[in-house]
Amino acid sequence: MKKEYLAQINYIGVDPNDEERFSWAEKRHLSFTMYHVFSEKIFDSDEDLCYIVVARPSKEDSLQIIDLEKETHSFEFEQLTNNEYLPYLISKQLVQKSEKIVPTSVTTLFIIPPIEKRLFRFKELAKNFAAREYKITQKELTTRNILEPFPVTKNEIFIDTYHFDDMLKKLNNNQFSDEFNQCLFAYTHEKWFLCAAGIGSCLEHLMLLILMNYNKAAQLGRNPTAKDYLKAFTRDPICLDARQQTYIDTLFRLRNSIDHHNAGITSKRICDMLLDGVTNVFNEYYVPSTN
Repeated sequence: MKKEYLAQINYIGVDPNDEERFSWAEKRHLSFTMYHVFSEKIFDSDEDLCYIVVARPSKEDSLQIIDLEKETHSFEFEQLTNNEYLPYLISKQLVQKSEKIVPTSVTTLFIIPPIEKRLFRFKELAKNFAAREYKITQKELTTRNILEPFPVTKNEIFIDTYHFDDMLKKLNNNQFSDEFNQCLFAYTHEKWFLCAAGIGSCLEHLMLLILMNYNKAAQLGRNPTAKDYLKAFTRDPICLDARQQTYIDTLFRLRNSIDHHNAGITSKRICDMLLDGVTNVFNEYYVPSTN
């Protein structure tokens, strides 16, 4: 299934830098559950099987089938539409309510048995899953952000936190980790303005930690701004050259360039560059400061 899912992403022509939009791409794993529910015969077959399919983030890929046909063989269930199946199962406590369910994974699948001879239906399932995720996130990223009460968490961008785990472990600073994780939360829920502002603060915090490692934090004075951090970095022992100074200054300017009316795709790109910037400053300046 995953092979078909990734092939569909490639067929669509998704930029590799945008694969965090897809819940099963890169190194992410999903656990699929197929709930077998009651369904009247709709095919020219002695029997047809109806499944409610959901996926949840997991440490490894897996697929399980749970038989709920007996529990759903009722007049009440027969009156439901496809979109009402899962809420019904949750309301009856037949399926555990979980915010971890990937919304775009939820679908209804009809298979004529034997299921072993209908593997093509699973390929279709994976391809349609990828297509749904693309259509939903593409719509979000190509329209201007809508002013709305915070938080709205129906749509998510999936970011690989393992890129930052090593950084946070080496920093070993609870306050920085909490601030940075809040930025990732804003990123995954497409709150680009909040994310950019937060990453800018994290960048300043990281620069402060670097100066503290060199016992140079006093150079900042009271209530330092981005310019004060940059100025301190031009002095010994860091001695930023003009090109490095321009790079970090550009990061702060990018932080200030996002507003509520930026197109979603533009704001996301800026947040991507800011996250890369924090990683670069950590590798280039924090790591040497610990030696």
